[in-house]
Amino acid sequence: MDNTKQMPKAVEAENAVIGALMLDSRSFQEIESIVSTDDFYTEKNRILFETISNINRNRGVVDMITVMQELIRVGKLDEIGGAFAISELSTMVSSSSHIKYHAQIIKDKSIARRIITLTSVVQDKAFEQSSDIAETVEFLEKSITEVNSNTSEISSITLSEAIKKSTDKAAEIQSLRERGIDISIKTGLTELNREFNGGFRAPDLIIIGGRPSMGKTQFALHFAKHAAYSNKQVLFISIEMTSSQLADRLLLEDDRISMYNLRTGNLSNDEWKYLDKRAGELYDLNINIADNHNIRYINNIKSEARRMKRKNKLDIMFIDYLGLIRTNMKFGTRDLEIGYITGELKNLAKELNIPIVLLSQLSRPPKGVSVKEPVLDDLRESGNIEQDADVVLFIHRPSYYDSSVTNSNGDSWDNKGKLIISKYREGARNRDIIFKHDDKFKKIFDDDQQQPAIESRFKKVEYKDQSMPF
Repeated sequence: MDNTKQMPKAVEAENAVIGALMLDSRSFQEIESIVSTDDFYTEKNRILFETISNINRNRGVVDMITVMQELIRVGKLDEIGGAFAISELSTMVSSSSHIKYHAQIIKDKSIARRIITLTSVVQDKAFEQSSDIAETVEFLEKSITEVNSNTSEISSITLSEAIKKSTDKAAEIQSLRERGIDISIKTGLTELNREFNGGFRAPDLIIIGGRPSMGKTQFALHFAKHAAYSNKQVLFISIEMTSSQLADRLLLEDDRISMYNLRTGNLSNDEWKYLDKRAGELYDLNINIADNHNIRYINNIKSEARRMKRKNKLDIMFIDYLGLIRTNMKFGTRDLEIGYITGELKNLAKELNIPIVLLSQLSRPPKGVSVKEPVLDDLRESGNIEQDADVVLFIHRPSYYDSSVTNSNGDSWDNKGKLIISKYREGARNRDIIFKHDDKFKKIFDDDQQQPAIESRFKKVEYKDQSMPF
């Protein structure tokens, strides 16, 4: 860094904001979402803003007298220059009409300082020849996301602050609900939405486990599609299948289109008509698919998620599937590596404030052994997975193994299955959600619902075959 350059700052704007807050205490609500204490450059203004924030949290009135009394109480009046400094700031502005403009200037200067500090640290890491360059790249990627989303502060908060955040969040949810906006992410299954208090929620790590051929990818597509129906932005990490294969599955939900004809170039004129119609319906789904061959590395998954979050194009992420994710790191056992991966994904869900749906393969049952419903112990490396997961769902289709099997009422399991809620941090566990599906397991729907017509409300599908910067 050039030591002759000064850090960006706007002390005049800071003074104006502090003065405006003491002139009109109601103006605090206009800027509390823009600036925080650490955004102020001078120690004096940091102390004053924190004092004003505390008075507001306690529902007090902010003016020159109350600020001075609070500073006396905490023993910091002399640190800011005494009563004269408060008087000087409170008389330097005539109104609070420009407070948001001045607050944004303060914020911009604060971000500039953080960028300067960040790039200096990154340079030091890059010059360090013994450091792992992959870790340096991830540090840079994560730090840029934090600067952009203003989530890098690591500090404890009081219980009263946590309660205020909770009640404010409840008020925000209700306000959005009254305007027809739902923050939960719908699953497309009514009973599952009910069990999850509306649907998938941030920052949950949701594991969907199943034995081979149980329909894990189809369920992930079903959930992704219904999230997009709710106008949510979806990122689908596909390690096993290409984006074209996933698109084929969505197109072939229309039973009038033959998979054989689609794959062999034998579509009839009518099938082309149905295909064009289906493609038009799907075209505007808010789903991005990442299928680059390097997407299997956990650092690349995190990088792409952060990139999409910075572009405001990420509300939920699906990963197909856990067993194929790699780390480029050495572990004594695969169990330890899996534990590292699930821990990183849980941290990512919290960092980006999104739900992450992670598919996991269960072992195939031995031949000749009756197939039981999956339990947590069936998860490969289940100890680590269960520890990090907020939700564990198992897919079980009894008729796949025995077409004659019936339920306790003697009804056939044909074209039926169950989602078993084996773990749920915020609700009941060991609950079964019964679902139906069509003959070829292309569509999934509620148990009490007839096979639905092809949906007509869709958002864009954007393919990213080789465009990812790996």
